Amino acid sequence: MEEIQRWLMFSYWGSYLKEDYMQVGLDVTEILMKHWGMARLLEGVAFNYDEGMEDIDSIDKVRDEVLSDRDRYELYDVTFFNPTMTDEIYVNRLYVNDGMLRVEEYDDLKYFQTDDPAVNERRTQELLVVFTDVASVPAIQELWMVNHDRTAFMGHPAYLYRPRPLYERVEDTLYTPKTKDEVARLVEEFKAHVPTEWVIDYLQDRLGADAVQKMADGKIRVRFYDRVLTRSKVNTREFLCTFEKDVDQFCREKGVKLYKGEGFY
Repeated sequence: MEEIQRWLMFSYWGSYLKEDYMQVGLDVTEILMKHWGMARLLEGVAFNYDEGMEDIDSIDKVRDEVLSDRDRYELYDVTFFNPTMTDEIYVNRLYVNDGMLRVEEYDDLKYFQTDDPAVNERRTQELLVVFTDVASVPAIQELWMVNHDRTAFMGHPAYLYRPRPLYERVEDTLYTPKTKDEVARLVEEFKAHVPTEWVIDYLQDRLGADAVQKMADGKIRVRFYDRVLTRSKVNTREFLCTFEKDVDQFCREKGVKLYKGEGFY
């Protein structure tokens, strides 16, 4: 049977990360071990796949292994088995490199599509808890849940403002690390001119009051789905395009232009 991959969560952190991405990835690994148990497989894939280390039950062992051979683990994977699945193995895999972080699954979200709506809702909520824990890592400025539909976001509100010419490069790993200056400037401009309360009011008005929460460190969490992961309230990409236009209008009324359009291909 063909495995269909989905990203449960992801961040193009190469466009902003200022800390050692290997260390931050290990912080995320520790969180995932808290939720999903031991690391079933650790692989360093900078050059080629190898057998890796199996069934590691200590984050200290993972840290020691990764940091003891930075060339080998320049890009690394950590495989987990979802502990709530007892009748078959359900694989989640953390992927870390200097341009992005992602957590993958390989069943086309079937885990969240049982015949029992209550089970689907509970599993969605469990993933949201993991998502929130990962996104709460201070170095992670933006984290998205599920790449297929972009069903949720957690991070600083500025990262919801996504001018297409810039974010086409942010989301291309060949260009991601080269966008840092532009992203940093745009984030600072957004913070200076667009109040967080305006963003929250905007989102709550269109998605519902319970869809948006303030989090620590100035971050917000936004749910674009309706209780169950596979049931979207909106087309997120279209929603964000509209948000971009409305932010631009808000700023024009203040005599400000956020995105100057530098750095095209």
